[in-house]
Amino acid sequence: MPPLRVLISGAGIAGPALAFWLGRLGHTCTIIERSPSLRANGQQIDLRKQGIEAARRMGILESIRAHLIDELGLQVVDSTGRQRALFARIEDDTAGRQGFTSQFEMLRGDLVKVLVDLTRGDAAEYRFGVSVDAFEQQDDGVKVTLSDGTNGVYDLLVAADGQGSRIRRMMLKDEAELDVTRHLGVNMAYFTIPRQPTDPDLAISYTATKQRLIFIRWHSQAQGQVNFGTMAHAAEFADALQQHDDAAQKELFARTFRDAGWQAERLVDEMNRTDDFYSHPMVQVRAGAWSRGRVVLVGDAGYAPTPLTGMGTSLALMGAYVLAGEISKSPDDLRAACEAYERELRPYVEKVQRIPKGLPGLAYPKGEFGVKVINALMGLTTTLGLDRALQHSLLKSNDPYRLPDYPALAA
Repeated sequence: MPPLRVLISGAGIAGPALAFWLGRLGHTCTIIERSPSLRANGQQIDLRKQGIEAARRMGILESIRAHLIDELGLQVVDSTGRQRALFARIEDDTAGRQGFTSQFEMLRGDLVKVLVDLTRGDAAEYRFGVSVDAFEQQDDGVKVTLSDGTNGVYDLLVAADGQGSRIRRMMLKDEAELDVTRHLGVNMAYFTIPRQPTDPDLAISYTATKQRLIFIRWHSQAQGQVNFGTMAHAAEFADALQQHDDAAQKELFARTFRDAGWQAERLVDEMNRTDDFYSHPMVQVRAGAWSRGRVVLVGDAGYAPTPLTGMGTSLALMGAYVLAGEISKSPDDLRAACEAYERELRPYVEKVQRIPKGLPGLAYPKGEFGVKVINALMGLTTTLGLDRALQHSLLKSNDPYRLPDYPALAA
């Protein structure tokens, strides 16, 4: 067969990872990204379970190790800054199990750069400032119209354009009941702050009243990243997010968090000064179909699991590997390959997306009593030496799934 022509929308993690594997099979990929340049920002992420194995099979683990963040664990503090619990990083576990802090912690931008550098040129052509406006399924391909007015016919169109995927909405426009986005009621904001000498080499979690949570991670000796999460003022946040107005969103987060206690005032002041602020609602994407004809979803576009699972990055790498593997088995029947990819990975994705009962609501108490209960339970867990058991339980460490072997990808 001649090489396949594949158009991938999204230059994040899943898109370049898929281009890597398809390039290994000899196919031609074009990756388009609606942003005018590479979006190498974003929150601290990690690799877990078979996501680590997918990276190993790509041969990028050593490149990733060069960007790892030395986070020693997770510290829970109260409104005075006093430590209430400490969940140390789990290392050298014989079963490969990890805790709240992974052995593979890194910034999203660093992983994106590793993947783009790996694929730019031979494996894929990158085009920025372009997105998919429309597509039309044909017997022998899919005709795609781009936002710059150009169009072309491709053997396969891949949506790797994130949890708000426009391609998913277009693909399932006549089957709206299959385009399921589960809103979990949490609105989140991320931004970078300068580090002070007293800031520890630990992730820090602080629960405040009125359904507010602050989470900080230090990725260097100079900087860290703050995450504000809240279940309050839902209607106001929905309106601000819909308008894509960063100033309005900052003002709303500032008003919500300034009186939260602990270091809230410092963090709000830094948020107002930062130029890398971004926010989004916590959602879970449960697309009822991952493909239609020659259009297929990969990563968050089809099955964003939410930050509560810690598996978003890993599922993106796993999905890219499995999709390419199934294409390697049926390059002359892409519809069948996409359906086989879904059959292989969907059962595992559905298990990952099962969030423990009561979450996220239990983590966002309204009153002082709820905050005290959370801090007391976290403290008791670590005092009794049950911190490992709690982490393994919440993170579903006893995971039997293993990536399939595809001989063509092992070349």
